[in-house]
Amino acid sequence: PNHTELQIIHSKTIDDDYYLYIKLPSNYHESEKTYPVVYLLDGDIAFTMAWSTVRYLQYGKHLPDVIIVGIGYGSLLSSEEENMRERDYTISKLSDKNKTGGGKQFLKFLKNELITFIDSVYRTTPGDRVINGYSLSGLFVLYAFLNEHESFNGYIAGSPYLSLDKVYLEKLVKESANKLKKSEAKLFISYGELEDEANYGKPISDIVGNLGQIGFKMNNLDLRIFEGGTHFTCPSEAMVYGLKYVFE
Repeated sequence: PNHTELQIIHSKTIDDDYYLYIKLPSNYHESEKTYPVVYLLDGDIAFTMAWSTVRYLQYGKHLPDVIIVGIGYGSLLSSEEENMRERDYTISKLSDKNKTGGGKQFLKFLKNELITFIDSVYRTTPGDRVINGYSLSGLFVLYAFLNEHESFNGYIAGSPYLSLDKVYLEKLVKESANKLKKSEAKLFISYGELEDEANYGKPISDIVGNLGQIGFKMNNLDLRIFEGGTHFTCPSEAMVYGLKYVFE
């Protein structure tokens, strides 16, 4: 209904199916225009929130018409479907869980399969893409930024859960320094004032500091701390201010 489509894509890289919840601009079929794409991780829970958020931001003239692509596992439609976010969004293998540490493969799927598919089926503006994630998927957004900063031109990492991968990510900042210095991508990172300092505040501040040290253009980075915010009150705030920032 209302300019939404469901696509199911099989990833050869991961050997699994992904549900794509797609929201097209209301005038999509009446025009020949191309549109930027917002890729949403945790699409099963974030898609309906993004749809409403985008409309509010468009009413306020903060956002152009966009195509929204929620990447999910089917649990928006059926409680039978298993959510594989721990497999896809983690970088390190977690010792107590066998299906973890698949971030590298998921990034390959995004770059080589998903973006290619969306660009071939829909009228997208070449290279005009944003990726949004929160918590574990916020970690993945940051990982993608440090590895593939040219795949998207906007990265929104809400409350990224960095504590397990902090040392690895800091190493990645150093290794990617030359590329990151030249990058024009915009990076938005946020967390809530009341979130756990050891898991969120400190590692996030440290990574931002590392980016400053290697010469990343800091006017392309917005770090927001939401007053009174907790881990579960900030997903919508991260999305609102993140989208507003990267499309400014």
